[in-house]
Amino acid sequence: MQPPFVGTFDYVLDDRNRVPIPPAYRSAFDGGGYIATGTDPCLVIHTPESFARASEIIESLPEETKEGEDARRDFYGKVWLLQKDAQGRVTIREDLAKFAGLTRDVKVVGVGRRLEIWDSATFDAREEARQQARISAVQKTQEG
Repeated sequence: MQPPFVGTFDYVLDDRNRVPIPPAYRSAFDGGGYIATGTDPCLVIHTPESFARASEIIESLPEETKEGEDARRDFYGKVWLLQKDAQGRVTIREDLAKFAGLTRDVKVVGVGRRLEIWDSATFDAREEARQQARISAVQKTQEG
């Protein structure tokens, strides 16, 4: 089992829209992976295992409902096979880069079972909101 992805790594998107996977985590994608849009303005890099788990959540939605079908279309329609080059970089499709608002400076963020790619300015601007969400979630857990 893959240890959790942790840390925040600063990178520069090169002129070919490539960004490195942090060196400590490159081997986690030797067997492939997936890159997709997130529910926030970011991209998600899944291992096969984390993608299977995300797929289970989507597949648990009721079929033949507008919400379930639209969720499946949005999820699967915006997922691509991960292509890692010999230097451990992944190429970001133009449509994915546009969705996440990626500019030159990006952050690759460990989020437990997956990695995320954020535009640095967007990620930094949301620092306080992330801290408040963490405090709120911990408080709810302690109350429950």
